[in-house]
Amino acid sequence: MTLGLANPAGALALAAVGVLVVLHLYGRRQRTVPVGTLFLWRRVPAEPLDRRRFRPDLLFVLQLVLLLALIAGLVRPYVESATPAAERVRLLVVLDVSASMQAREDGGTRFELARRRARGLVAQLLTGDEVMLVTAAERAHVVLAWTVDHARAQDRLEALEPLDTPTNLAAALELALGELHARPETQVAVLTDLAPEASGVARTALAYVDWIQIGRTDDNVAITGLSVDVPPFRPVGDATATVLVRNYAHAERRVVVEARVGTRTWARRQLALPPRASEPVLLTDPPAAGELGVTLAVDDALAVDNRAVAELPESPPLEVLVVSASRELAAALGELAVSVAGSRVRAVEPERLADAEPARAVIYDRFVPPGPPRAEPALYLAPPADNPVCRGVRTVDDAAVIDWDVDHPAVAGLDGLQALALEHAVQLVTPGWGSAVVLGATARGAFPLLVAGERDGHRLACLGADLAGPLVSSDDVALLLLVLSTLRWLEEPPGGTPLLVQTGVPVLAGPGAAEFHGPGLHVAGDPPVVLAERTGVYRVGGRVVLANLFDDRESDIGRSGGGEWPATARPAAASAAGAVRREFGWWLYLAAAALLVLEWSAWQARRRKGGA
Repeated sequence: MTLGLANPAGALALAAVGVLVVLHLYGRRQRTVPVGTLFLWRRVPAEPLDRRRFRPDLLFVLQLVLLLALIAGLVRPYVESATPAAERVRLLVVLDVSASMQAREDGGTRFELARRRARGLVAQLLTGDEVMLVTAAERAHVVLAWTVDHARAQDRLEALEPLDTPTNLAAALELALGELHARPETQVAVLTDLAPEASGVARTALAYVDWIQIGRTDDNVAITGLSVDVPPFRPVGDATATVLVRNYAHAERRVVVEARVGTRTWARRQLALPPRASEPVLLTDPPAAGELGVTLAVDDALAVDNRAVAELPESPPLEVLVVSASRELAAALGELAVSVAGSRVRAVEPERLADAEPARAVIYDRFVPPGPPRAEPALYLAPPADNPVCRGVRTVDDAAVIDWDVDHPAVAGLDGLQALALEHAVQLVTPGWGSAVVLGATARGAFPLLVAGERDGHRLACLGADLAGPLVSSDDVALLLLVLSTLRWLEEPPGGTPLLVQTGVPVLAGPGAAEFHGPGLHVAGDPPVVLAERTGVYRVGGRVVLANLFDDRESDIGRSGGGEWPATARPAAASAAGAVRREFGWWLYLAAAALLVLEWSAWQARRRKGGA
């Protein structure tokens, strides 16, 4: 128990005591003695010196005590006493729900063991104790805010399940530490399969939490990558798929890789993987186009990374309308079409464009038609400077590609673009409907070489280069591949190709995706963003989403054996946490009121006595 003052500055009012003494002395010097005649004044004895000294009477004492009571109430004295620890327990549980928590251990999965431990911590709380639940996956989720309803907390724990996402413990820990420093009586318990040094938080901050690590086994084989290569405008039989399989255990593992397209088996391969080794598996000659599923036939501790999905898209032959005043480009594309079975290239001069039949895509060679644009997707080659679609600033010499957007589908899977050099190129300006996909540069600086996007519901692309020359035999293979890849993207129906995502990684949904919130997948925002929490195939509006877990941190489940690290520090204000402060200034004000009544009574008594 401690005594303190809530308003120490109020002690300055003690100067009023001196004022009271001065007023009392001043009143004594002004006292008069009435006499009937002056000669009688000589008979008044002189007042002794000791009678001239300050002698407080009852009225002064009452006034002084009244003043001191008022000043004591002004400084707001209080008595503070600490409550027992059991009366102020606040438990915040941080529970790891990432993919690696699905790994099997003796007695259950890591998540089941962690949840069992969390339920035990909640069960130890007494009536009136508070509890808060936070889960850590790709971000922090507040599952249950502060509550004294322990049964509700137990129900929430029982309903939780681990997700198929990577771990971001740092966000959840920062939230918990913020609560801890705001309310120092809070106790933080972290249940995860990661060691404290892998949390992403400073070790000094972790001294305030109870860390419980769960997990030991390293028995896991995973699919860590799946890529599909479909040559533009070639039959699906020419497509290939590459599966990357890795053994994370410290012992040799034998697995069977099985690939299926729809319901048809594509291939089965047996692998013997040395400890901590990986091996790519190349699959060729697919039976059909469609949804590709790859699985590992292996009994390991973690099943979520034993499967992966992708898409083997249809690749129809090239069908393009070339609008050019020169016959060289049409002849070059026609020569290319001969080498691609089923392809069709038609040429038309600009002045005859209005009579041309529609095509899946149109190439405008150094020409932009006036008036409203046609309905087909279009590729503009070396567009002129003054046009309403894609403006070219000027022609530059000796340009080379320096960078490109590897995530854009117009250049997906292309390598070696850095070898593309152009004797002449058009410096483009990025229009409002598109974005720069490929950047070129000269000695004067960088500029957009390929821009792509959508306008009025149709895909458009502008390339600051021309295709004069024999394309099939040209040494500029990179330019040919860039044009074909762009044409393939243009001919795809918007929203018709599946969107490949990794769990826990937000990705722009693109056209055709509607807002969606369901188990394992969320689509929201403007523009819409996809966030997958579980692997699998989802259909959102007019878009298909394929989600995989490709994350070494989650698949590498081996741990040092687990352990517990109790908290070794408490916030500086923790000693005062839960203390009860009781102010008694109001009692002093009540005492001052009673003294005021006594002082008034004493003053009235003196007045009556003086009158008598």
